[in-house]
This record gives sequence, structure tokens and C-alpha cells, in this order.
Amino acid sequence: MTASSTESTFEASARWLRRPRPCHDPATRLVCLPHAGGTASAYSSWAARLPARIELIAVQYPGRQDRLAEPCARSVQEIADALVAALAPYADRPLYLFGHSMGGLVAYEVAARLEAGAGPGPAGLFVSGTLAPHRFLPPREVLDNAVIEAETRASGWTDPMVFEHPELRELVLPALLADVRAVLSYRRRDPARLRCPIVAYAGSDGTADVPAQLASWGELTSGRAAWRRFDGDHFYLQPREAELVADILTRMSKWGNASVRRL
Repeated sequence: MTASSTESTFEASARWLRRPRPCHDPATRLVCLPHAGGTASAYSSWAARLPARIELIAVQYPGRQDRLAEPCARSVQEIADALVAALAPYADRPLYLFGHSMGGLVAYEVAARLEAGAGPGPAGLFVSGTLAPHRFLPPREVLDNAVIEAETRASGWTDPMVFEHPELRELVLPALLADVRAVLSYRRRDPARLRCPIVAYAGSDGTADVPAQLASWGELTSGRAAWRRFDGDHFYLQPREAELVADILTRMSKWGNASVRRL
């Protein structure tokens, strides 16, 4: 690796990754990816719930907060490609991936790329509030912003406050619409089957077929798969944060630190 490529890798890490509580010698790392319109700060409080030697890395998408001047990503795949490069300096320890809503799709794409690469694959994948890629059927037509906004309101994909407060709307809506457009354009006709374990989470306030939707994630791994529902809506992970993090830690403890392990 040349000096220039090394520099660009670390620059990418600085742009994309936030470490609320840096750890000098972590045993493992938990990489958390936010929902559409979300930010790395959504996971700031998680760091205090983790053991000292589990380092939390929160992903910051472009087009918001300290990356407001950057253009938003155009696709889920574009984000995943950038994150694989950004995570390279942190691959010296086992990586677990957690993603909520859009973040779940991105986390899956990152996991698939890591397993297909020359380095270690992820130690485990946690997805929340999203369909498995092979069950995800976005509309074929390109939707305009008005239609995307209406769909976002109806689906509960984001906090209603975003639409109710003009200043917040002006600040957040461009990134939200860009993220939702990226999700709606996502296609995975033949998704890669992973080797790492997968756990799928969701809120209980959903349709009757949510258990089947969650269970379908198990079709995408040759390792262990599980699912769990928590009381709440699409954003259950905010009021149920303590329970969710505890569940993740329990499963990480069972899986150990092997990059790939069939349980």
C-alpha cells in the first residue's frame, strides 16, 4: 500500500466513522449504521452501555451534520463501497455490524463485501427494521421528492417532527429524501449468502407477517440465524435501547470473536 493510498484510507475513515469512546486496545468493535435521514449521533448513548473493550463505531452518512456540505450518496451500494474502505484500518479486531432500517441494508452489503474480500469477514450481522434484500421489492419507476415524502410520512420511516417544524424540515429533509431514494432504488436479485450469523430485530407494532419477514433473513446465511421483536413501532430501538443493546451483547458473547463461526 502506498503512502498516498494509506492517507486516503484514513481520510475516508475520518469522514465516515465516529468513535464516541475510543478504545486503545479493543477486543472487538461494533459498527452501527443509522436509518434514512439519521446520523451517527443516534448511537452516541450506546457507547456507555458497552463493556470497556468493545469499541463502538458509528457511521456518519454524507449530507448531514458535520458532512452537510458533501453531496448525499446516490445508492446503498455506494455507501457500502465507501464503508468497506473506511473500515479497513479497524479490521485488526473482529467487527460486528448493526444497522437499522436503511442501515440494515447497508450493513448487509458491507458484510457481503467483507466476506468476498481478502480480509476477515464480519463476526456477526445485526439488522433491524428492514426486509431481507431478496424480499425487498421497491417500485420500478423513479419517484419524485413529493411522492417520496408522502411515502416516508405514511410508512413511519422517520420521526414525524421532521415534517412539523420548518427549521428542522429544511435542515433534515434533503438528506432524508436522498436516503429514501437510495433505498427505493435498491435491487438485489440474487443476494449473496453470508457465512456469519445474522440476527433480525423489529418493533411489534407492525403487520402480521413481520415474523416471516424477519425469519427470511435466515435464508441469507449458512451460520446461525435468529430474530426478535421488541415492543414499539419502527423506532422501537430508542425507548428499548437498554434491552436491545443487552440482547446484542449476549449474542456477541455466545458467538465469540471468530470472524466466521457456525453455531
